[in-house]
Amino acid sequence: MIGVDPLTGTVAFLCVASLALVVVVALLAARQRRRRDTRIAEWAARHGWQLIPQPAVDWGSRLPGANPAGVRVMLSGQVGGRPILVGEYEVTDVQVVTGADGSATTTPHTRHWVVSVAILRRAWAPATVTARGRLSRRESVTGDPGFDKAFRITGAPGPWCTPPLFAAHLAGQVPVPWSVSGAELMTWTEGRLVPSHPVGDLRPLVHLASLLDGLT
Repeated sequence: MIGVDPLTGTVAFLCVASLALVVVVALLAARQRRRRDTRIAEWAARHGWQLIPQPAVDWGSRLPGANPAGVRVMLSGQVGGRPILVGEYEVTDVQVVTGADGSATTTPHTRHWVVSVAILRRAWAPATVTARGRLSRRESVTGDPGFDKAFRITGAPGPWCTPPLFAAHLAGQVPVPWSVSGAELMTWTEGRLVPSHPVGDLRPLVHLASLLDGLT
């Protein structure tokens, strides 16, 4: 009978146990995701929204991480007659930590954003509006000192740069950051869809869309 080195047996046991733990955690996570997706689908059915898994949308180029396939699920509906899309976008980064012995350990880290898109009645050249950092260099782009001090425009400012739009930003009535490209007005915030009300409060986005359409 061939004896087994106790250390070898212990290492083998720990490897098997670790693998089993990983499988159990993965199964639990998959079950939790299915339950969450079911709750979102039920909400959509009750409120007249369409649930679209793995939608073919090209939003990643305008979002953090630029993941072209980052939108896992999307809701499509209307608010006040305006077409609205709300999706959950994710990006997974891999963090590499090098130990004292030179060995490297990789740990995946996934971040999520809720992305809301309003379809405009006219198309605009690409532009993005973000909050300006305290140490960023201030430029007079719009001619409104208060707006230019608080916000930055990347891209070409369009005819949508109007006093009502500036006032809405300074009063906190519209979402920031936001970007426009063609007829798609997009805003995003870090987090995940809440199953009990996945589309969130869309009134600030709809208000901003009306300003860009020149309706207010």
